[in-house]
Amino acid sequence: MKALVIGATGFVGTAVCRQFRARGYETSGLARSEDSAAKLVVAGVSPVRGDVTDLPGLYRLVGSFDLIVTCVHHMRELEMLLIAAIVDGCLQAGGERRFVFTSGTGVLATDSPEGLWSEENWSDDEEAPLPHPSYRALRMLAEDYVRRASRDGLKTHVIRPGLIWGHGGSSQVPAIFHSVKATGAACYVGRGQNLYSNIHVDDLAAAYCPVAERGTAGAVYHTVAGETNFREIAEAVAQVAGCAARSVSFDEACTIWGARYTKNALACNSRSTAPRARRELGWKPQHIDLIDDIRHGSYAEAWARGAFSGESETRWPG
Repeated sequence: MKALVIGATGFVGTAVCRQFRARGYETSGLARSEDSAAKLVVAGVSPVRGDVTDLPGLYRLVGSFDLIVTCVHHMRELEMLLIAAIVDGCLQAGGERRFVFTSGTGVLATDSPEGLWSEENWSDDEEAPLPHPSYRALRMLAEDYVRRASRDGLKTHVIRPGLIWGHGGSSQVPAIFHSVKATGAACYVGRGQNLYSNIHVDDLAAAYCPVAERGTAGAVYHTVAGETNFREIAEAVAQVAGCAARSVSFDEACTIWGARYTKNALACNSRSTAPRARRELGWKPQHIDLIDDIRHGSYAEAWARGAFSGESETRWPG
């Protein structure tokens, strides 16, 4: 299997490349700079020079691979243009090809500016209604575009991870550590009862090979293992950092993390389950204790060595 990973040097893409190489895939990664190319070489991944903004170049490139995976998120309409270039390039090249689009359970999120719990919970074997007009709606439309391409002969799949964690990295958990640097406390929004189903990055990456090899064309697969509310996450961070956990208003949260990130990553509920992924793929997550990894694992180790000292990478995680 010749695989091209777009976003191969990122947090998720790096883990996906490890899985592909372990499976024996001939793995390449898109590299827009010499530095990125060098990182891929060290990881045993073949660099292919290119850029996600070079849509004609991507259109021509994807036909050289059996499997294309996106692990990078472009904002708004740019993402749709990237997807269209990949889909059209694969269809033009002909033959049997597969495209796996990494989305996120954020498309199912409901706003909770007061940090309240919600009972809404979606599985990957049911169709969720299109959410209110927002970035979430645009992402859902991007998913639908990918899925519809399966009708034209391209085997397409959508993977929706929840809150991603592990190896002291990713987005939301580091963001709470960064709030300690910014305010002296581990912050959560409102009552902190809101939930975002979560997944360790290695368990997420372990889903890509079975999806590519035996996934149902046009299907959505959730990769989630459990859920923990944001107050508990902040309290675990506070224990590691030796500070208090503190509730902040939505407005104060926006000054800490930015309005867009706060709304889409920290002041919402995104609850989901993965029966289809477990049933069809035999996928079973192995890492299920986020709180322990914060208190005693990779995040405690990262804090001890001085990580989280720069600005948080506050992008919507999916």
